[in-house]
Amino acid sequence: MGNDVVPPDGGGFLDQLNLPKIVAGPAGEAISRLIGGAVDIPAAWLAQVAQGVKDRTEAKSVVSKAVADAAANLAKNDPEVVQRAAHSLLAKELRHQTNREAIARKTIEHLGEDPLEKTSKPDDDWLNVFERYAEDASSERLQDVWGRILAGELRHPKRFSLRTLRFISELDETVANQFEKWSSRVTDFDSIPFPPNQGVEFSELLHLQDCGLLTGAGANLHKSYDLKNNQEGQLARISFVFRKFAVLVTFNGPIQVNIPSLFLTNIGREIFSITQASTDIGTVKAFVEKFPKGQVQEISIFDQGKQTVEIGWTKPN
Repeated sequence: MGNDVVPPDGGGFLDQLNLPKIVAGPAGEAISRLIGGAVDIPAAWLAQVAQGVKDRTEAKSVVSKAVADAAANLAKNDPEVVQRAAHSLLAKELRHQTNREAIARKTIEHLGEDPLEKTSKPDDDWLNVFERYAEDASSERLQDVWGRILAGELRHPKRFSLRTLRFISELDETVANQFEKWSSRVTDFDSIPFPPNQGVEFSELLHLQDCGLLTGAGANLHKSYDLKNNQEGQLARISFVFRKFAVLVTFNGPIQVNIPSLFLTNIGREIFSITQASTDIGTVKAFVEKFPKGQVQEISIFDQGKQTVEIGWTKPN
């Protein structure tokens, strides 16, 4: 085995990083596990595990001996097969380890964006599935996605279901790009208002629906807001939250508003929470233009980044 596959001398992976304090707690345990770091385990528990392994090994001894004999014969007749198998296994494990450590670094970066939040360790079953899928993520983009998922799960346990982990493991570039694009038009973290019903963009939405990220394409669904109990002359407001903006609609008197909408599925909502596409002002103004104006007095646009408000529409005198 060449020296190029031997880790450099020095401290462990976590010791080499400037970690925020939160990583010293549950997040540190999860990240140590991801990169194969040592975790304190009671000796009695280790003894039970060792005994269980021994029992299973003895129960399988007949089969194991037959396999060993066959492997020995193969190695004797063709030692190059064994050498190639060893190289293949080593390359695979090195690739997996490299991917896991890259994801660990991404996780720490995202945790560092808000280091004051507390973290909770995900359950073991969730971590088992996460590790199995994440270790195959060789592109920087996917490693970043898995890092965001682990950081999100550490902050909010059970945010990401096992179904979502499986979905992301099979996510292709086309679907990722399309969903990233449409995530900039999502309001209130759960729906896409005024969707197209024809053309290229409608085809994109149908594709995302087929993938299980949203529902309602071509189904004429609506999101309803009921202000029928409002008194005549009494002002009432409804807000619509985008990624970077909020739209505040002021009504006068009783009204029921029905907004044509598509709805994110559970998987769609979970993945939306880690998408990075920001909403531009043009998207918000298009929403304001399409909004039904009956009984509307004024529509304001609040830029949450700049902390500014502008009037998007006001009732003519």
